Amino acid sequence: MIETLTLRATAAGNDDDFKTAFLNMELALWMTQSLEKKCLEAVLLNNLGLLYTMQGAWDRAILTFDHSMEIAFDSCTSQGNFLTILNKNISCLFDPKIAKPGDSDND
Repeated sequence: MIETLTLRATAAGNDDDFKTAFLNMELALWMTQSLEKKCLEAVLLNNLGLLYTMQGAWDRAILTFDHSMEIAFDSCTSQGNFLTILNKNISCLFDPKIAKPGDSDND
């Protein structure tokens, strides 16, 4: 169910349907927190940060990425690849040359 909600959230975000995207992602995040799956929580917070980035809510994005990073440092045994991805996502907020995540013109 969590995976399905995450996929729906991503698809809705790519279609600029942020109401649906946030609803699905926050439900997936709530379910993950209820199950106490900290590493998955960090991944979903990263995805939530991407949605905020796509929406242009930079302040919320950075706070969400920061929370994701804190959890990853504290709870995830294989942090390397995830933190590399997280750092790349954060860089989108600070580099005006980088298009928003999911922008096909930048691929």
